[in-house]
Amino acid sequence: MFLKKKNPITGKNSEATVLNNRFQMKFPEDWEDQSIYRYQGPEKDGIQHNIFVNIENNVEDVDIEDYAKKNIHALEKSLQGYQELKRGPVSLDSGVRSFELVYQWCPVENRKVYQRVVYILINQTGYILTATFSKKTWKTFGPGVDKILKSFSVPDTR
Repeated sequence: MFLKKKNPITGKNSEATVLNNRFQMKFPEDWEDQSIYRYQGPEKDGIQHNIFVNIENNVEDVDIEDYAKKNIHALEKSLQGYQELKRGPVSLDSGVRSFELVYQWCPVENRKVYQRVVYILINQTGYILTATFSKKTWKTFGPGVDKILKSFSVPDTR
């Protein structure tokens, strides 16, 4: 979380402090929090299972599908052997509307990796949740990871 601090003389934001449960840092005003979190699961079938949570602030898109399509387009262009398997709306346990993409790609020759991505847009903040699988672990770990991804929510900030 970035907490902005105003300069008492100018009234402008002069620095921001990052607070989380492990560290604190002070940044100048022109720095922006674009946090990425990585949660590591077990290694099975030659794949290190992870869930990444990317946070993007000040998103200009107002529609979840537009936000997702822009990010999907970047994946299509950058990943070797990209092949889309599924795309469409998905609901989270919290009721927040989101968009899902499932695809496979080849990070190295003769190795396919499957990824499920859930795009979420709340109050101009984009959240991209990415889970990684092998074909085999998609079936064994998939249901448990689905529960984790669908449990995503943000604190009520009203």
